[in-house]
Amino acid sequence: MIETVTINAFGHTFHDLIPEMAEQLRTLEAEGAIYAEFADPESDRGGRATFTRYRVVFTPAEIFEYVEASLAEQEFIAALGKTGDFTASVLAIRSDKYRKRITEYGNYGKSRTRHGDEWDIRGCTASFLGEDLEALVCGLRRDRYVPMPGLGPQSNQDELVLNALKSVAVSARRLRSRSHGRTAFVVENEYDVQDLVETVLRSIYVDVVREEWTPKRAGNAKRIDLVVPSVGVVVECKYAHQANAKYIADELKVDFESYHDYAECRRLFAVVYDPEHRIDDPELFSRDLSGLRRKQDHEFFVTVVVI
Repeated sequence: MIETVTINAFGHTFHDLIPEMAEQLRTLEAEGAIYAEFADPESDRGGRATFTRYRVVFTPAEIFEYVEASLAEQEFIAALGKTGDFTASVLAIRSDKYRKRITEYGNYGKSRTRHGDEWDIRGCTASFLGEDLEALVCGLRRDRYVPMPGLGPQSNQDELVLNALKSVAVSARRLRSRSHGRTAFVVENEYDVQDLVETVLRSIYVDVVREEWTPKRAGNAKRIDLVVPSVGVVVECKYAHQANAKYIADELKVDFESYHDYAECRRLFAVVYDPEHRIDDPELFSRDLSGLRRKQDHEFFVTVVVI
């Protein structure tokens, strides 16, 4: 279930907003703009689309319209929560303009699936915005979008990834003892480590892929824990639960060789989560395993991080 928030913006209180919508309203009030990520027009749509983050500046009229539409949506949602009835909820909207807009959204919002079921999304945020504002916030007005600066050269990006990976141990400790009696997140295996690493990487990159596969060689393929295709970064996660340093090192060396079959790998980070300190000298361990790996015409640089 998605957690919602209540905020104050533009002199009004907005209840039960998803965090993304709350952030848009706050940013719109502070800057007269919102930030959004839209798929690049020429990128591959087969699950590997790339995205660019944009700043979208609103005109004063558009800000007014967006806020009024959001208030109308609040009236609709509040009534729907009480009655569960679409028609009654539409009638609860005080403005004729928005009552008319939401009911006439049917050409797109109400249709039939291939199985013959009726699909009705009237009442979604877009149905309150109107055609022009909907196009602006949904990625259809490229002339209005200002791309945000990139993350810089490869060296800068490597440093960002490294700093993010080093934060995983702190995040794990924080989640083990959560506030307000919340259920603890306990790191018990490599899958838990992958979850944490994926979370911190997604704060930097939007195209993190979980459990990619290398091409088959002699009938076998290796599952890659995490890949960031846009920058050629691969992340391997290990949990030093019952293994000693030599066993983990030998396992990593075998893993490194398999990545030569994955042409997209240009930078490999190996994260070794070692809460019981089975690796006596993490710095020496990392130094011995890190460095350039070359095989025939393929090479990549390895950085081992013990946390």
